[in-house]
Amino acid sequence: MREVSFLRKTLLSFFHPIDCFQIIKRERDRFRILPVLVLYLLAAAVNYLYIFIVHFPLSGKQPVEANVALELAMVTVPLFTFTVASYAVTAILNGESRFTELVTAYAYSLVPYIVLTPVLGLLSNILSFEQAGVYNFFKFVSLLWVLILIFVALKVLNDYTLWQTVGIVLLSLVMTVVIWAVVLLLFSLTVQLFSFFGDVYHELVYKL
Repeated sequence: MREVSFLRKTLLSFFHPIDCFQIIKRERDRFRILPVLVLYLLAAAVNYLYIFIVHFPLSGKQPVEANVALELAMVTVPLFTFTVASYAVTAILNGESRFTELVTAYAYSLVPYIVLTPVLGLLSNILSFEQAGVYNFFKFVSLLWVLILIFVALKVLNDYTLWQTVGIVLLSLVMTVVIWAVVLLLFSLTVQLFSFFGDVYHELVYKL
């Protein structure tokens, strides 16, 4: 069976997401890392570009505060952590999805954010501060759209019922928090360990 192109899957994720995720499930043995990287980078790029095009009164960050690495991390780290967490939970609870399927599906779930963020940034320039409520509503809708697509992807790829998917999402969120807590704990312990050895080294040098 012929593989569906990246462009078509991108369009399907925006207009017919269930079809997109079913295709990803059908092509589980044809994982391609390049589309995933492109979508992640595009999401980070529009997140960075948004800082410069959004109308100043509606902006939450100054252009001088923009940092490419930080914007990339803000997009990739939470989503990738949730991907790891949801895969771990589904693997335990008899899920059907592979890790590569989840990575791909979640990346395509970013398409609404990639498309709508620049549009909202440009739209903000014709809105006044008094219309911030309308603007924030559309920002919320774009974020909600992505979250719904992630939910649908998890359901389709694992053939879960609605309530099974709700339970898996909640468990995955708990697992995500646990992963972050463990990483922060290991980072803190590593810093303290290096600090300890540094103090010992300076003490020895001082005595010698």
